[in-house]
Amino acid sequence: MKTIIIIFFSIFISLKAYCWPDSDLLPPMGWEPWNIDHCGNSSKWDAEYYKKLVDFFVSSGLRDLGYQYLTIECNDHYRDSSGKIHPNPEKFPNGFKPLTDYIHSKGMKVRAYTDAGKGKCCCFDTGSFGHYEDDAKSWAESGFDGVKIDWCGGSNEKLDPKTQFYEFIAAIKKYNKEFSVEICTWGVGNPWEWGRYAGTMWRTCADVDWCEDQKNFIGGCFSSLVRNINANRHPDKEFVGPGKGWNYADMLLVGIKQGLKEIEERSQFSMWAIMASPLFLGNDVFSMSEATKNILMNKEVIDVDQDPLGVQGDVVKEYNNGIIQIWEKDLFDGSKAVALFNKNNETQIITVNWSDIGISGDYKIRDLWEHADKGISNNQFSAEVSAHGTTMLKISNK
Repeated sequence: MKTIIIIFFSIFISLKAYCWPDSDLLPPMGWEPWNIDHCGNSSKWDAEYYKKLVDFFVSSGLRDLGYQYLTIECNDHYRDSSGKIHPNPEKFPNGFKPLTDYIHSKGMKVRAYTDAGKGKCCCFDTGSFGHYEDDAKSWAESGFDGVKIDWCGGSNEKLDPKTQFYEFIAAIKKYNKEFSVEICTWGVGNPWEWGRYAGTMWRTCADVDWCEDQKNFIGGCFSSLVRNINANRHPDKEFVGPGKGWNYADMLLVGIKQGLKEIEERSQFSMWAIMASPLFLGNDVFSMSEATKNILMNKEVIDVDQDPLGVQGDVVKEYNNGIIQIWEKDLFDGSKAVALFNKNNETQIITVNWSDIGISGDYKIRDLWEHADKGISNNQFSAEVSAHGTTMLKISNK
């Protein structure tokens, strides 16, 4: 027993020493294909698609706003009889390395995808259980910068999340200490308590496009949005922030067909930003409307998410059993980000008092969606907030 304790303690210390990419001290931003059509047939999801995709991220300005990780996950690989994974030859006839090199040449990064168990969630040959080191070595050789590790197989096989992810990260760090790892257990096993030793970010709830009242994946609904916001509230500074990691409320639903209304999409983007959640696009970026672009490319809101202080904001005041909420997040420059979140089905007047957010005296107010200054106040600010909407403010000393 003493020997086991010593071995576990040694692993724990080594994980703590290098489980966080030194070059990645902000909530990661990027893109995943899953929410578009659950890895269906809307695209071949092949090497040519990803080359076109990275070119678009550069030309559109998405890369320069911080969206840097592209995720390859749709039927992209298989495992041979010896246990080694290989690229799908129909999608990646030249292998992964020429593609990852191309993505890197454009100043972006790329993630692989797997499951911590033997089984699979959807669209790949098999999970990584029993092959953690094999897969880690393969990803390093193929030029990947990170991986999303799902939990369908782990769940079906009744594995322990903490045990498996500790084992997986130890294997990964043998080959790439700068690897970014998404722990995707959907909150199972309370990853916010231990995730900083096993990854870069961790999912805290179910898929945000799963609407329980409709019992379907329909592109998301307001109830699923609220559910994930509630589940993501683990802002303890001991667990979250630069050098530790991030609570991840799942992908963005902005621009997804049959999903949220535009006002609700703004709410998701606002709330993800004030919670310092990673921002991963889940839409077809080639067909974005102007409204979608205006949300996903709102630099003022992105700056709140990417603030170097790395604080996860939280509710400071709420009314009507949480139907009306005031959220606050401290920023590096000494200012405050404030979100006035209206879950009501009708427009509400919401007032933030300076005492609610720990300030006094004259402060300047800026609306981050209107991109407009709203004057100076010495005690409070009120806004009319549409049903399911969010007013996003930056309140700073004049």
